[in-house]
Amino acid sequence: MMMAAPEPAAVGGGVAPPVASRVWEWEGKVASAVAEATADEAWALLSDFLAFHRWHPRVAACRLASGTPRAPGCVRYCEGTTTTGAGGGEPADWAHETLLEHDAERRFFRYEMNDNNMGFGLFFATFRVVPAAVGCELRWEFECEPVRGTPRDALVARLQAGLDGMAARVRDHVLAARAGAGAAGSDDAAAPAVVAAGLEAAGELVVVKLDSSIAAV
Repeated sequence: MMMAAPEPAAVGGGVAPPVASRVWEWEGKVASAVAEATADEAWALLSDFLAFHRWHPRVAACRLASGTPRAPGCVRYCEGTTTTGAGGGEPADWAHETLLEHDAERRFFRYEMNDNNMGFGLFFATFRVVPAAVGCELRWEFECEPVRGTPRDALVARLQAGLDGMAARVRDHVLAARAGAGAAGSDDAAAPAVVAAGLEAAGELVVVKLDSSIAAV
């Protein structure tokens, strides 16, 4: 049985965001709509910097490596699910990522990828939840150096697939939580609190199968 790569030393202290004047070789964003959830409902689920393994279908583990959760300088260790190829099990992807900014009022957080085994050099990303005409929209914005061994279009496709998987899990969880609240006789005003209660309130989530790495999560 192939063992996952050992966790490297965490990067502490945080790193300042790139200056606004820098011109990045790669930058862009992907978006995925969640018509069934309000921005507040989705943010209540996705705002935890240490809980992406609950929502991204290609992240098996996400835990605190150093610092204080939700505080700038907090470092998380993320590990992807293993894949099986012709030669047997492949090592899991892993990365340390430093939280640079967390803004609950504007529903976004920004982070930098540090040590990793996926070929990333400098990489900054911002995750947002924004209101939409119907429901909300999840957005992933990135600024980075070219990733070794990966075309830009492939990176964008991996980010989009991961975000679509997250949107599907959020939708399923919100609908299940609302159904549970309705069955219990709760009114609509209680729905956000039920959603924020966590995965346990809705039971098992539908797992979205994706043949891609954790990319920039």
